Amino acid sequence: MKRSVTIAVAGVVTVASLSIGGIASAANKAVELTIDGQQQVVHVWGTTVQDVLDANGIQINDADELSPAANTPLSDGTEVTVKYVRPVTVITDGVSQTYWTTATTVQDALAEIGLHDPATRLSVDRSTPLGREGLTLTASTPKTVHLTVDGQTIDTVTTAADVKSLLNEAGIRLGSNDRVTPDRTATLTEGTTVQVQRVDVSEVNQTEKIDYQSVRTEDSTLAKGVTKVTTEGKAGEKKVIYQVTTVDGTEESRTALSEEVITQPVDEQVSVGTKATSYTGSHADWMSAAGIAESDWSAAEILVQRESSWNPSAVNASSGACGLVQSLPCSKLGPNWTDPVVALKWGDQYVKERYGGWQQALAHSYSYGWY
Repeated sequence: MKRSVTIAVAGVVTVASLSIGGIASAANKAVELTIDGQQQVVHVWGTTVQDVLDANGIQINDADELSPAANTPLSDGTEVTVKYVRPVTVITDGVSQTYWTTATTVQDALAEIGLHDPATRLSVDRSTPLGREGLTLTASTPKTVHLTVDGQTIDTVTTAADVKSLLNEAGIRLGSNDRVTPDRTATLTEGTTVQVQRVDVSEVNQTEKIDYQSVRTEDSTLAKGVTKVTTEGKAGEKKVIYQVTTVDGTEESRTALSEEVITQPVDEQVSVGTKATSYTGSHADWMSAAGIAESDWSAAEILVQRESSWNPSAVNASSGACGLVQSLPCSKLGPNWTDPVVALKWGDQYVKERYGGWQQALAHSYSYGWY
């Protein structure tokens, strides 16, 4: 009976001893906790680093950095370091790339990424802190661009991110109609060519001529082939308002906005002869009536035959020469150019003044095929 009691007591002592050991292991410990460089001392009841995290509501993912590991036994004075990994999206000269970093400022993140050039222009200050949610920023590196404006091309090194920023940087003011190529929102890259065209739109008043028409009317009292101007044509005038667009000083387009007639044109009236004419008499009669010497009749006969086949109304379709002697222009013969005597009189005068006579004119025709 006594032995059994002794065993029971010993069992109680053993349990008590284990409980005291467990309490001692989980006792309140002072732990140095550093989160993203921010250091503090926390008191934790626990046995592992994970207990420190749980006690302080710290949640980490696989990408975050924790030192020492979560299952590391905890002791008084343990140093626990947490570095959160956060996304940083950098749009460099229009090209976007996302990096993951434990840096807590933009400056440190850029150092990790490799954007060291202090001349690079950023959309945020370099000292901007990075929270766990990360940050998106734009970076514009120095680049050479070609700017053409006002008749000059300027090669300049700039960190402007887009065309609009470049123009502002260069102090270029744009008119409401000016054109910019490429578009002002376009991203600048190395070698980009930017062209500014000065566009002016204005209204111009101009007086212009109104052409008259030629109205031809048949006249049976005039010989066929004869024309006569009965009313001289006269141009009219009108005032036109144009919208004129010039690009860099050169006119590009002109659009009529309104027209006002100042003076109406007067049409030209032309009578066209339709009267059939019959000729009587022989070639000799015509030459005699025209005053051609009989000694020249044989030469004249040959030349006129070559020119018109002795057709008083003959007209050369290509040159417009007319009459027996094919006068050019026809107006040299006057309105009665179809009259064979009129034509021969003019021809007689022509060959005498030009060649010395019909015989000489015929010789020239034989030599050259014309006279």
